[in-house]
Amino acid sequence: MVAAPFLFDLGAADPLTFLVLLFLYSIAAAVALPIPVEFFLLLNPGVDPLVSAAVLGLGKGVGAIVVFIVGHKVNPWIERWIGRHSIGGRILKVLELFVRKTGWPGLLVLLAIPFMSDTAVNYFYALLNEEGHAIRRWSFVAANVVGGTARALVVLWVLPLILGS
Repeated sequence: MVAAPFLFDLGAADPLTFLVLLFLYSIAAAVALPIPVEFFLLLNPGVDPLVSAAVLGLGKGVGAIVVFIVGHKVNPWIERWIGRHSIGGRILKVLELFVRKTGWPGLLVLLAIPFMSDTAVNYFYALLNEEGHAIRRWSFVAANVVGGTARALVVLWVLPLILGS
């Protein structure tokens, strides 16, 4: 309940404070928070949409570094588990194949979809990344930056056109 007044006050924050908090929330959303960051974009219309989109994208990139490292550390455990469990292993092998086939373009597309959970998509790709061979670290980070920026621009420019606002 403490966060609710903070969110309402964020709309009245000065642009620099808003951008710093947007950056920090974007990192947290990429790493652990299930709430999409698009809601924050709509709270401060006084900031240029390109600036907000760039800040959001950079925050996603910083968060992606953390997620990639976690995925790289956990993936060997997943690989061992796959080797010991036939049915679950087959399912995870199919999912690994999906990550390998779609690569960073698939990650980018999923991250550009408004209100998609960044956390779930990032960990899906990071954990099933076959020890970092399906998507390299900087491709993973770049997909997050570009996908996050594209998503922000869709929310700030395209959705209002579609909704007639």
